[in-house]
Amino acid sequence: MSAVIEIDTERCTGCMQCVQLCVTQAIDVVGGRAAPSARGCISCGHCAAICPVGAVKLPQYPQWDPEPYTSQRYDVDPDQLLRMMQFRRSIRRFTGEKVSRRQIDKLLQAGCAAPTGSNRQQVRYVVLDEQLPQIEERIFASLARYAARRGIEGMQRRYEDFLQDRQKDTLFYGGSQMIAVLAPQVVDGCLAAANIELMAHAMGLGALYCGFAQCAIAENDALRAFFGVTDDLQLATCLVLGHPAVHYRRPAPKKPAEVVWR
Repeated sequence: MSAVIEIDTERCTGCMQCVQLCVTQAIDVVGGRAAPSARGCISCGHCAAICPVGAVKLPQYPQWDPEPYTSQRYDVDPDQLLRMMQFRRSIRRFTGEKVSRRQIDKLLQAGCAAPTGSNRQQVRYVVLDEQLPQIEERIFASLARYAARRGIEGMQRRYEDFLQDRQKDTLFYGGSQMIAVLAPQVVDGCLAAANIELMAHAMGLGALYCGFAQCAIAENDALRAFFGVTDDLQLATCLVLGHPAVHYRRPAPKKPAEVVWR
């Protein structure tokens, strides 16, 4: 397999951190410097991330030129981070105000920062924006049919209330947009969604994991096609977005972790 990394041998200092880190031995030592080998690189990017002088490049990421990491600038206090995680809430009261395209771009950057197996980055996003009102009605109708088949009367009544008065929206709760997160491996999509939801909280936005929408899409072939769900690309989750119309003053109670020490 041809190498998919490039190493600037003049810049390389021979520290060999990339060689020691590479799990596929895709980097050799030649003349005291690192050099791509003929073995298969999986494009995980760890070599480029660890190089202290920026000598390693991955041609498949031509726009990748990040600012070097410094702990003073980027580290977050662990207690502050934990409290932020504890204070985040699923939002079920939105103002209806739209989230800006710039804000959604930032949320998606957070999703792209989530880990994926071998850095495959196969997570895909469908952002419901202008078409949200029509698609929400189709999702709600599919959910009502699903509920009817299973005798879930409460869900059917919620759909009937919605048809009579759109203000009685107990599916998206007035959220202005929705992000459907898809991935070949559901766990990759869920990790990305967790990043997005936490970033939304940090930005003063609200988010809701809408399991009902996910269920309704899975039940409807036309909706599956609309969102691009296939046998190889699964719907991991749906995140409703918007500006929260509610202010929580303290965390909700949580049970302690159930742990088995071995």
